[in-house]
Amino acid sequence: MAWMNWPNTRREFLKTSALAGAAAALGAKLPSVDPARAATLEGPVNVLSWGSRNFQMQIDDFLQATGCHVNFTGASGNSENLAKIKLGGGDQYDIVGVDALWVPKFYQEGVIEVFDFEKMPEYQDLFDEFKKMTVWKVGNQWMAQPWAWSPLVLWYNAEKIKTPPTSINFLFDPELKQRIALTRQQEDVVAWMGIAVGANNPYAMTDEELAKAKEALKRLMPNVLKFPPQEEELVRLAADGSIWVTALSAGGAIRIKEAGGPTMKGFIPPEGVIGYFDGDCIVKGAKHRDAALAWLAHRVHSKYVLPNVEKYKRPLAYKGPLEILKKDGRGDFAHTIFYDQPEILSKMVIIGPPPNVGAYLDIFNEVVGG
Repeated sequence: MAWMNWPNTRREFLKTSALAGAAAALGAKLPSVDPARAATLEGPVNVLSWGSRNFQMQIDDFLQATGCHVNFTGASGNSENLAKIKLGGGDQYDIVGVDALWVPKFYQEGVIEVFDFEKMPEYQDLFDEFKKMTVWKVGNQWMAQPWAWSPLVLWYNAEKIKTPPTSINFLFDPELKQRIALTRQQEDVVAWMGIAVGANNPYAMTDEELAKAKEALKRLMPNVLKFPPQEEELVRLAADGSIWVTALSAGGAIRIKEAGGPTMKGFIPPEGVIGYFDGDCIVKGAKHRDAALAWLAHRVHSKYVLPNVEKYKRPLAYKGPLEILKKDGRGDFAHTIFYDQPEILSKMVIIGPPPNVGAYLDIFNEVVGG
């Protein structure tokens, strides 16, 4: 599938925000982190993150190499993750998965701590676009270890929707009654509605824009079958024909087809497209911090990254697996899922915490339900 004509959306990805600047000012005060040693590791590593992190082969290998178990708890949305970390803290969690501009928010809230990612050999395998990502840095320390990234493409069942959409407003077509599903990430659902109503910044809407987004969500609701917490359910619903439209990362159509589903086509709304880059953070006061750092170093080896790319069909932040795909004659696959096009990062409306996040949650809960 060709992806040639991207809409000219926000280009704030590498700009240093006020939050990032404040974080950088603290950099000189932070101590360096000694690399974890397997001989002294104490586990288990308790992880709160998304299902695409839970890859059994690397967990088994880590246990064999270190004697540490990895306990995985599935996450849903960033605001819910923040609430859970605030409640459980380092006694309950060692690592938390966080999206994009939510990472500085978690740091500002005092629930994660920085670490010296650049001392890990795996740092050298990062794409340059991620090495330049100052918004995740405090001096030379990192708030998160980069993992995956992708635009959230609107995929539609080409066997059911014969006329290709030309606007995000196709989501409101009465013919799509109960044929849409989106992940239950409340702020992102409201941000999609912000794009639909022409909001200047979907993640920082004014009261007037929020009111319009709320009305748009009300209009969307008859067409929504459900808001599942994990994207794996979106793949299943699209594959069995329950839904005709969903938002998934770059390889969504491939995943749905491999699950026995129909031919899906991707649509990038000219009004704007939401995208993400995510990572894993060390919870402040993590009880098993050294083991958590060892897990972060372990999990980004090409041996594990490549099968993850192949399973979830979206690009990661590391170059090594891309080179392997090219050498194996799978450059077309890599291109289809944007793996060789990290410059796309600058063309997305990046997921982040609205300054008035409570208003976003209120809209979702009032219209959709808690």
